[in-house]
Amino acid sequence: MFDKAVINTAIRYGVTGGIVSFAYVLILALAGFENLYDNTSEYSSTLVFVSVFVFLAIKYFKKFHDAELGFGKAFKVGMATVLFLAFTSAALLCLYSVVAGQEMIQEYIILSQERMELTKGELTKVMGEVNYKNAYQNLSQLNAYILAQINFVNRMVVGFFVSIVLGVFFRK
Repeated sequence: MFDKAVINTAIRYGVTGGIVSFAYVLILALAGFENLYDNTSEYSSTLVFVSVFVFLAIKYFKKFHDAELGFGKAFKVGMATVLFLAFTSAALLCLYSVVAGQEMIQEYIILSQERMELTKGELTKVMGEVNYKNAYQNLSQLNAYILAQINFVNRMVVGFFVSIVLGVFFRK
């Protein structure tokens, strides 16, 4: 059940991936290209870095620990890597947000509310008027912890599917 090689590989690539993913988004934010919490930077970093680091982790594990790697073990390595990557990225985002990111959170809330106002007609057709008002009001309650949770969940969901695909790719 507890495989030391899987955990060591997952920690190596997951923590590194989380740090790189956070650094990428932070650099975009500090350079003024994207807000740290914006969906564009969140999804682009998630898709790219989760895929790359899960690929590298499974490849490393297959090369140095189990040349006859099956789907189950590859999936296990991938999900363990994603868990460490998502946790590291979310923890760093939360830490940064609590220490220095309150202004960016407020900018994100205002920007998101403006987007919702611009597309109010389409959103009310899809969501309904009551759900639209609730979603609009809930934006003002966003804080560092909620945004870190969203970051964690996004990476875990993407990582689940990436792990399945790469588990099939790397099986014996």
